[in-house]
Amino acid sequence: MKRIIFSIYIDIPEPLLDAQPPHHGETEDKNVKAKREFANHYSWLLERQKEYANNISADYKHYVYDQKYIDLQKWYNENYPYITEYNIVNFYKIHLMYELAEEYDEVLYLDLDVLPVTIENIFDKHDITKGVLIKKNAHGKRSDVEYIKKREDLFLNYNIKNSIRSPWAKWWNSRALCMNYGKPIDDIPVYNTGIVGINKYWLDKIDYFSDFDETLEEMKELKEEEMSMYPQFVQAMFGWDNETIWGFKCHMNDVPSVWLDGYWHAFLDKNIIVPKDSKLIHIVNKEFKAIREWYEENYI
Repeated sequence: MKRIIFSIYIDIPEPLLDAQPPHHGETEDKNVKAKREFANHYSWLLERQKEYANNISADYKHYVYDQKYIDLQKWYNENYPYITEYNIVNFYKIHLMYELAEEYDEVLYLDLDVLPVTIENIFDKHDITKGVLIKKNAHGKRSDVEYIKKREDLFLNYNIKNSIRSPWAKWWNSRALCMNYGKPIDDIPVYNTGIVGINKYWLDKIDYFSDFDETLEEMKELKEEEMSMYPQFVQAMFGWDNETIWGFKCHMNDVPSVWLDGYWHAFLDKNIIVPKDSKLIHIVNKEFKAIREWYEENYI
C-alpha cells in the first residue's frame, strides 16, 4: 500500500488577503494574524508533519508558492477573475489530491496548521474503502427561526455579517446549489477539508472539477442575482469556497464519508485547551506559541 501525506503553504501577499473580521475581543484581521504566526512557526509545524509521516511509513510532500502554483493562479485569474486568492489556494489542494492519487493508493491532506501528536497510523485506524476520511463541522442553529431572525436583524440594522467562510454560510451555499440542481435535500453536512483522507476511487466519484465552469457560474448567479429567493443576509454569505463545492458534489454524487471524530480532528478555534487523547490538532485559531509550549511540555 503506497501512501502519502501532503500539505501546502502559499504565503499570500497582504493586499490579496480576504478581509476576515476578528472574533469578539480580538483586535486584528484573522488573516493578518495567521500570516504572522505562520512566519514565526512555519519550520516547526512542517517538521512535526514530516515526523508523523515518517512514523507511519508514509511519504511526505509540501507544496509552496512556486511556478506550479503561479501557473494555476494565472489560469484562475484569467478564467475566473472574481475568485479570490484564498479560493485559489484551497482549490489548489484539491487539484493536488487528484494528481497524487494517480501515484499513491491512499492520500492524506493536512493543512499546515494541523499538528500530529500521535504515532498511530490514521490509514490503519480508518477504512478509506468505506468513504472519505473527513470532519463534519457543526454549523449552528441553521434552521432555528428565532436564530435566523436575529442574524437578519444584526445584518440589516447593525451591518454585522456572518463570514463567507463560516460553517453556517457553507451550509446555506451548498444547500442552495443542490436545490438549483433539483436534488432533494433535507440536510447537508458541512465538511472541513483541513484534514482529508482519500483515494482515487472516491475522488473520481466526487468528480470535483467536472462542469466546473457551470458550478462557479451558478454560485456567481446565486450571489449576485437581484431578485434572489434568499434573504439579503443569506445571499451576502454566498461565495466560491472549496468546502461549499465539496458538500455539493458529495451530495449530488452520493459519496459517503467516514467521519473523523474530535480526537482525529481536534478543532481548536476559540480556545487553546487541547482535548485529552487528541491525535491530530487543527490549530484554527493560529495560537501556535501556546500549543507549541504545551507540546514541548508533554511530548519532548
